Amino acid sequence: MVVIVNAIVKKIPKNAYRVIRSFVDSSKSIKYHWNLGVRIGNLVRFVKFGRWILKVFIAEKGLSIELEGYRTKIVYNPDLLLEISVGKEVVFKAESFEKIATTYVESDGIFMEPLPLADLIDKFDFYINAVSMVLAQEQNKETNVN
Repeated sequence: MVVIVNAIVKKIPKNAYRVIRSFVDSSKSIKYHWNLGVRIGNLVRFVKFGRWILKVFIAEKGLSIELEGYRTKIVYNPDLLLEISVGKEVVFKAESFEKIATTYVESDGIFMEPLPLADLIDKFDFYINAVSMVLAQEQNKETNVN
């Protein structure tokens, strides 16, 4: 059976929309510099110069993400789920996947049509899975050496 619900369309500032749109629309191909992660301790950084910085934090309870750019910070983690801030102001917060699945963000301006937050989560999951695979490979190498 299929259920159809009305979308929630949340207006957010232009700079927050631009960060999300740039991140979601960026290619997942390894040939692009922003798909090269640099690890520093428990942090892996991916950078699309002039657009955004993606930080994947490695912790015992799992991985969490921060996406930053244009004074915007987006946090995605198992406890909080999803929070979008511009400066010090929280402009959107979702504490359930149901809310994320039904929410679209938009802003005023040309070519700023509603963008599903599910696409943002899908892209975050791409990076989480990639970092998780590398960590698992590192763990296997350490186990095989000992």
